[in-house]
Amino acid sequence: MKNILTSLARKLGALSPSCKEASRLQSEALDHRLTAFDRFGLRCHLVLCKWCRLYGGQIKFLRPTAHQHAAEERHLPEQGLSPAARERIKKRLRSEME
Repeated sequence: MKNILTSLARKLGALSPSCKEASRLQSEALDHRLTAFDRFGLRCHLVLCKWCRLYGGQIKFLRPTAHQHAAEERHLPEQGLSPAARERIKKRLRSEME
């Protein structure tokens, strides 16, 4: 049984993309449907690689969270330095350079 599983893992590994490619495909899959070949290769990789499975879960969580935060950020007041503060910083930098 162990030999069969090892053989299957090797064959799936030959079809699966690298971790770098798998992470790109997972990200791409959030935007549009992958080709059948890419989906199959990604699934093969995810069966074998727990780190890429974890990464996939993280990006699936982060994407909607980031979009939600971006919407909230639009309502924040504009942040910036006053002209007086900018001048103080410029003077300080010039004095340190001399």
